[in-house]
Amino acid sequence: MAIAVTPPREMTPLYDWSKIKFLESTDNFKSVARQSTGRTPSTTAARDVAACLQQGRIFFEIASNAPLQVKPLQIFYGMVSFAKAIILARQERSSIATIAQSHGMSEISDQNAKIEDMTLQFHTGGLFTEFSDTVANLGRITFYDARGSFHQVHKPFDMSAPLGESRCTLRDLLARIPGLELAYERTFAELPACWYVELQHQPTAVQLQIRVPAPFAEREELERLVGVWRTKFPFLEKWCFAGASRAWDQSILNFNNFEKPPTGEFSPDYLVKRNDDFGPQRQSMPNPRAFEPLLPALAGGTTVDHQRAIQPLNGVLLSEFALQFCAAFLLSSLVRYRPQIWQHAISHSALQERAADDRALSLIEKFLELTLNEFPRLTEKAIDWANSHDQRV
Repeated sequence: MAIAVTPPREMTPLYDWSKIKFLESTDNFKSVARQSTGRTPSTTAARDVAACLQQGRIFFEIASNAPLQVKPLQIFYGMVSFAKAIILARQERSSIATIAQSHGMSEISDQNAKIEDMTLQFHTGGLFTEFSDTVANLGRITFYDARGSFHQVHKPFDMSAPLGESRCTLRDLLARIPGLELAYERTFAELPACWYVELQHQPTAVQLQIRVPAPFAEREELERLVGVWRTKFPFLEKWCFAGASRAWDQSILNFNNFEKPPTGEFSPDYLVKRNDDFGPQRQSMPNPRAFEPLLPALAGGTTVDHQRAIQPLNGVLLSEFALQFCAAFLLSSLVRYRPQIWQHAISHSALQERAADDRALSLIEKFLELTLNEFPRLTEKAIDWANSHDQRV
């Protein structure tokens, strides 16, 4: 039976490749590396970085217009090249020969597993470990203070070693990747494992705000709702609850860096109801605490983007780009080793011996488009770290 090939779609480029092309010059890269790390790489290392950048760019340029049948494979190949460039640029490596040759992961899915249940097993060492640990150290919290001045606080993600030989599914990964939240929720009818947080710096306090898709009416409902989100993101327990308001079918939950009141955050002595909202007593202003220790590493800090909290994977808090790398690896394995299953999914067909497997297809397509834009941004900013806070870079 002939396989119908999905025609490539015309796309408006999302990423300005001139930024990567600039770094493909060994002279430009040496200058940028010296500014960002304080050392000048060897000509050999600079040439290796340039070669990796060029190869990654070409793979991504091809993937942007490739049919869905092969797009995941080309994206992962591009990621591998970009990952090697980042490792070489951020670490004192003499050449590309010093980078691990193995991926450090394997795909161990059951033969009849659905695509969303494809399973990845981590291994000690390998390219994933080197890449994940390199970008983990780039984690930071970025914010503007009450006067509008930009600040950044180093807040690294976890090292990957504690993952050991643990496993996860593609669904576990997609749940944690920023930018897929709504698509994930619509696909699986459950909340994702990452969520947008907003930090607002006021003259007397730092406020952390999250919008959640659940309403409240009375104090007891609000306390339960906050408890649900503190269970989902335990770091919120460190923050003092500072009120909530309703917006149609959503709730806006506010926390701040004050010490928690001795009577309790939900006691009438501290939290009072005003119309449909709840807020602290005006005279109840406990002492503020340093806010940085109250936060985990947040997605978005490395690329100066909207910051999101991510739930740990197997007890390890990975950066969003390590998660993207893992998900792309699983999908590339699907294309390489199980093309008939991938074709079955993208054809939206259902057979007597195999049910339809296209539930997560739109989510996967969104993930592929997201990586085409986000991974080059990571690469550019990781290499030109001295200027990475500038959103114009």
